[in-house]
Amino acid sequence: MNHSKPFEIMRWEAPDAPTPEQLTRMMIREGLQPASQELPGQSRSPEMKFPKTRVIVASSGKVQVSFPGYGVIEISPGDILEIAPDTLHDLIVEHAQPSWIFQSFK
Repeated sequence: MNHSKPFEIMRWEAPDAPTPEQLTRMMIREGLQPASQELPGQSRSPEMKFPKTRVIVASSGKVQVSFPGYGVIEISPGDILEIAPDTLHDLIVEHAQPSWIFQSFK
């Protein structure tokens, strides 16, 4: 991972959004153990950081990931975001509907 920025992102490029089953299989193929998490609508998580690389894959809705001192990146279904170890960040859902993510650590 390039540590000049606190994250690495791979955008979903296919015309159709992926299914949760496709995302789960994709993560397992990469050696990850995905856990599904609902993020309530119009919410912001506390700031957090982890000792390992956190991998977040958007499953439904749009999720903003805020990196204090760096900025905000928005992920959509199928986008894969790898957050460097010990990087402070929080998750934001601006719209009223909940969003779903899969997450794992490596």
